[in-house]
Amino acid sequence: MTYGETFRYFRVNKGLTLKQVADEVNSVSLIGQFETNRSHISVERFVHLLDKIAVSYDEFQLKRQGTTRSPAAQRVHDFDYLTSIETVIDAQGKHISMPAWRAHLAALAAENDREYNLRIDQTVQLNRYYDTPTDQRPADALAGLQYYLTQVDDWGQYEFSLYKHCIRGFPVDVAWRMLRNVGKKAALMHSLPGYDEEICLVYFTAITGFIVHGDLTKAWAAWRLARDFCYTHSATHSVMELPAMAGWITLHEGKEDQAKALFAETLSYYTQFHLTKLHDQWQEILTGQIEAYHRHLPQFFVFVTPFE
Repeated sequence: MTYGETFRYFRVNKGLTLKQVADEVNSVSLIGQFETNRSHISVERFVHLLDKIAVSYDEFQLKRQGTTRSPAAQRVHDFDYLTSIETVIDAQGKHISMPAWRAHLAALAAENDREYNLRIDQTVQLNRYYDTPTDQRPADALAGLQYYLTQVDDWGQYEFSLYKHCIRGFPVDVAWRMLRNVGKKAALMHSLPGYDEEICLVYFTAITGFIVHGDLTKAWAAWRLARDFCYTHSATHSVMELPAMAGWITLHEGKEDQAKALFAETLSYYTQFHLTKLHDQWQEILTGQIEAYHRHLPQFFVFVTPFE
């Protein structure tokens, strides 16, 4: 659907006439032309129209294109989904071939060559790095992404997502230094819905990154940052997940029984509050961690919001 067609859908659905929506900013004629794709309007006029009919931009985009993500963000999301599905399905005896995955990555790179997009460019850089054998990765391969995250003073949702995906590739001291500054970097997000839980997910992701790096001291330090933040900001869901994250570290200290008890604590919270979907998701995650531990393969896990 076009912007005009989508606006008309909402207006008609709410029983509003063109005359009711029109005012000194947008005339009946202009709105009519906009709805029938005969005229474009400025961003200011468009925002004003959404306010007139009490529809948020996210609601509008969800109806217009089936997602709140931008086209570039959706393409990156689809690519990341392929990567995550490969891990999950491979454990079930199926497989998405690496040549197919690399073909998708090459298509993203070609798209960026045609028309530059920051999100796509950095996604390509990051995935090319992870696709390179460890002993062949240049020491400064992620220097550009490190510089970018350092230079951006106020991180938005994209920067937090990028940092989470970079933690495994950054040197421990770099990842830790950035993590210590998360509170200062989050100025832009303080008033956004879901801000508290998103910051907790950054801390949780960092915990798994430090475990993969073999630095359990830093993993515990990240857990304490998460704990303090969760309690201060009353991030309820994340508070319930704190025992599981402590168990994640404890498991890699070789204390499997103690770790399982901590895992069970988080699962019991979800059972108590009848959060069946979250219980099942975390049951799968934690079972996977125990299996990976037995195989001596600590797993990096990126905790994401539904919109990433």
